[in-house]
Amino acid sequence: MIETRQTWCRNCSAACAMAVDVLDGRLLAARPDRASASPYGAYLCPKGLAAVEHHNGAENRLMTSLCRAADGTLAPIGTAPAVAAIGDRLAAIVARHGPRAIAFYHGTGAYRSVLGGLMERAFQAALGTPNFFSSMTIDQSAKWVTMARMGVMASGRHAMRDADLIVLAGGNPLVSHQGAPFALVESGAPARGFEALKARGGRVVLIDPRRSETARFADLLIQPLPGHDAEIFAAIAHCLLRDATFKADFVARHGEGLEELRAALAPFTPQMAAARADIAAGDIETVARWLGEARRPLVGSGTGPSMAAHSNLADHCIELVNVLAGGYRRAGEVIRNPGTLRSRPALEMALAPTRSFEQPPFCVSAPVGPLMGELPTALLPREITADHPDRIRALIVFGGDPLMALGDPALAEPAFAKLDLLVSLDSRLNETGRRADYVIAASQPFERHDLSLPADTLYPAPFAQYAAPLVAAPEGVIDDWHFFWAVAARMGQGLTFKSWSYGQVWQEIAGGLPLSLETPPDPVALCRYLAKDSRVAFDDLVAHPGGLSPPEEVHRVAPAPPGWAGRLALCPDDVARELAALAAEAADSARDDAWPMRLTCRRILHALNGAFRHSHEARRRHPVNPAWCNPEDMAALGIGEGARVTIESPAGSITAIARSEARLRRGVVSMTHLFGPLVAGADVIADGGANVGGLVSLSAPVEPINSMPLLSGIPVRLRALR
Repeated sequence: MIETRQTWCRNCSAACAMAVDVLDGRLLAARPDRASASPYGAYLCPKGLAAVEHHNGAENRLMTSLCRAADGTLAPIGTAPAVAAIGDRLAAIVARHGPRAIAFYHGTGAYRSVLGGLMERAFQAALGTPNFFSSMTIDQSAKWVTMARMGVMASGRHAMRDADLIVLAGGNPLVSHQGAPFALVESGAPARGFEALKARGGRVVLIDPRRSETARFADLLIQPLPGHDAEIFAAIAHCLLRDATFKADFVARHGEGLEELRAALAPFTPQMAAARADIAAGDIETVARWLGEARRPLVGSGTGPSMAAHSNLADHCIELVNVLAGGYRRAGEVIRNPGTLRSRPALEMALAPTRSFEQPPFCVSAPVGPLMGELPTALLPREITADHPDRIRALIVFGGDPLMALGDPALAEPAFAKLDLLVSLDSRLNETGRRADYVIAASQPFERHDLSLPADTLYPAPFAQYAAPLVAAPEGVIDDWHFFWAVAARMGQGLTFKSWSYGQVWQEIAGGLPLSLETPPDPVALCRYLAKDSRVAFDDLVAHPGGLSPPEEVHRVAPAPPGWAGRLALCPDDVARELAALAAEAADSARDDAWPMRLTCRRILHALNGAFRHSHEARRRHPVNPAWCNPEDMAALGIGEGARVTIESPAGSITAIARSEARLRRGVVSMTHLFGPLVAGADVIADGGANVGGLVSLSAPVEPINSMPLLSGIPVRLRALR
């Protein structure tokens, strides 16, 4: 008999509620859960609908762990002997080289595994290594750089449901379902959020080289040349200051360096920025005017600006506009979701910049410290190959594919080959796993215990869910949390399990749950511990698998404590220098005859980064990742629809299939990352697409501080293959 079970999707931060049909221990189908109390209502995107397909074997799900045999191939190995071997090898590396020789990489697939992620952090803390890397710092690390250089408003941004104006650069949430906290919008059912905003008279500004799916809600669409977000937002800030339409009272209370900022922005007139970005100066003036008129504006960005030229400066300028426009909650304003499992008060006060990247522990290959407790992933290959006694010699990859994410495989692959030990903990065999010494087959979300903790404050309203396993895990796989505990136990390394969130230092968190070295912890007990401060009792969550909302309460932003002196640094010295350097660049620097086009990244609805590309529907719709071009550019280059083309950048070249798209402005090529093999074969069709990372350089140009490479807005040229 078919049984319908309630749970939620763990593919992305939306955490949409889902109903799953189960028959005789096998999952049959997933659909939106209409009985759930989720704030998103009954909604599930194609990735969620395909989750059961992936659970049941799509993308060649791993049913047993693998180890590198003497002949170089990957051979099956039992989980217990694999864990023992890994623990012994790690212990030997630590004994010989110290804990800094060990590193962790936390990938996209790990973010929604709450127990696995916290056990990974516990293991890292117990070892005493600072080497923690993640997909965040090869994705949108400019946002963390801005937080470190500018500071943070503790009151938080306005909720989308309160906003009257949204200005979004380089994001397409209708496809990505990645919204709060940086791209502003609601991650689940994003179109409904935009519809509600428009229905109450709100405006939307979208800045993107492509007329994206989200653009249907835009009152103003600006399509610039890629890589000029810094100039555009500097010009918007220039206008707000010039016209005195910025929120002067807010800035006076919470900011410092206003006059320095005014001087640094003086060259960035609307005309200057418009000429560089090839847009209308009047559009910049319009955005500034609307921001000055708005009562509750929201300004933010998606992945695009964080991967393009001057990404750190671009993000600083985007956040400057948000500050000048007053895009934060004030004392007395309602907090729509203070959190359910982990609730914290919000105060209208600025947290001063930490400039953590200027403080130890520093990377061994560059004088750069952590960002939000993590080291820049772009430096990972150099941290492995550095001529330094503390270089990385063992890397544990959790739910990710860093070799594909990094780009520049000619540099990254030989670096990874230099590791003494490479471990991939994943449910699929990816490009990094194919080069690993051990691939540990991890359980899938429907086979493990979970809490909706990663989405706790990202929901638009208070809500929480607990998930029990829907089916038992196959005999040959292991829960990711269990892997970290078992390796630590093999090393004789005791762990303390804690409730942690970004911005906290693990060792400074009081209390915790000490774990036995002999007996694996009970995952239900771990979830219960994480819910100890919940506004909904854990037993009630267990009894209501569709999730619960806490009793209705009105939470408001509190004023800052008396005498609070924290201020946002609007224009620190390094930002002023970067603005001056940008202003001094040649006006036509983006119009290089040798590299006349710019390649930008794009999302697709049926995949999330490297995951879900091999579902039935994804392969039907996206057998490859085409090189999308404006049809006029294709005609000018003599490239026909569906033709094979070579795309060259200063760093390398790839082969792709050209497709026309009138939504793109001229001069832009648009491709989805993480398709194809790490190193391309002779046939892009047989490869299943092209690895855009082949066009990326991890050496130059890269950003200061985080060494972020150009992953979007890459200078390229196209030619048709005969």
